[in-house]
Amino acid sequence: MRTIAGPILLVLVLVTQGIGAREEIASFVGRPALRRSLQSLRTSQPGLESLLTEGRAALEASRFGEAESAFDRALALAPDSREAEVQLGIVYLFTGRFAQARFLFQSSAGAGRDDATMLLRIGAAYVRAERAADAEPYLSRAVSLDPSAVDANMLLGQVYVATARPERAIETLQQVVRVDPKVPHAHYFLGLAYTLVGKREEGLEELKRAVALAPENAGFGFYLALAYLEARQDNEAAIALERVVRLTPADVEARINLAWALINVGKPSQAATSLHEAVKLQPTHVVAWFLLGEATRRQGDDDRAIEHYERAAALDPTMIDALFSLGTLYYARQDFEKAAAWFGKLLGVDPDHVGAHYQVGKMALQAGRVDEAISHLEICARLDPANKGAHYQLSRAYRLKGDARGAARELDAFRALGSDTADDPAGRDQRLERIATRPGSSRPRR
Repeated sequence: MRTIAGPILLVLVLVTQGIGAREEIASFVGRPALRRSLQSLRTSQPGLESLLTEGRAALEASRFGEAESAFDRALALAPDSREAEVQLGIVYLFTGRFAQARFLFQSSAGAGRDDATMLLRIGAAYVRAERAADAEPYLSRAVSLDPSAVDANMLLGQVYVATARPERAIETLQQVVRVDPKVPHAHYFLGLAYTLVGKREEGLEELKRAVALAPENAGFGFYLALAYLEARQDNEAAIALERVVRLTPADVEARINLAWALINVGKPSQAATSLHEAVKLQPTHVVAWFLLGEATRRQGDDDRAIEHYERAAALDPTMIDALFSLGTLYYARQDFEKAAAWFGKLLGVDPDHVGAHYQVGKMALQAGRVDEAISHLEICARLDPANKGAHYQLSRAYRLKGDARGAARELDAFRALGSDTADDPAGRDQRLERIATRPGSSRPRR
């Protein structure tokens, strides 16, 4: 059960598409006007206020049984108290009794159809419980009553992001920033919405504004860093992630993404330091071990790199990046037996892996197994027609097989790709792109 931080404090958890999806841990604190308006919902009837106070305190501390008892007694004392009704509905909501919560919320909203504050509170409770579809009608009604209301538009925009309607989210959140440009969450979710519709530059700018307004918000900083990585601005990503790690030293995903950025800016030693801390915090994190292998290899220590890659592969035998790296390193060492074994495991996981087919085809050709080489290289060329190495090696294989026409055809295809070099450079220090098990794609629930 999640901890309720307070009647107005909303810890918003929204899983979004495209950015890798991380749990948003920032809080949206209700505005003073909202807090003042809530006071008007409370009656001064003797005994009722003390029961409501008791129930609210228990609810804030997640003592749901005590809260339920207090609000039940409040309703027995004042059956028409919408404050007690809504608070009891929140208790039901956070104890999984959704039908009872819905009944109470509908009753309260029906009795106060023109009460924007009540509608906002119900919508906010549903957002807090990650039930966006239930939140939407209440928030929409609140906005219809007051189209410029910052709080209602703010939450409704988040609902649109959570339910994959980014265009509507943009329209709604733009209304928020027009009324109050200093609401950091509005810029944050507007940034996510822009990203979802492919407007990455606009999204990055909004995320930067969110961080500028709330520099201590680790969630904002994390997603800003991911946006920088997507934009190939690795140095900026590293700076943003260093700030996140200072704010939340135990955040394993932040440390992993920091290492990824540091590798890309040519600082593998610093990346390895971050990753060693990450595997101390979470020894079974597959991506951390894989990236530790990357950082170690780029420092020139292939023996340790193999150890780290093998640790990743042991933790997840389907991690194609670790399998491919192991095959490649053993191939570079001319240990073709081990290289073939790792590439074989990789093809068992992903039968269409171009790189594995290419390397296995080359090894077969070197060993004189021409038919086997042709089989793998033809698959490689079919899956990746622009792979000049595959065409070059196929021309050699066809020539050895005595197929002059096939050899000429593949040599022409190789030359048409505009290079006289059979293989691309090894690229040991090339930018680390998104890997199959993407760093930062999953965050623990809080």
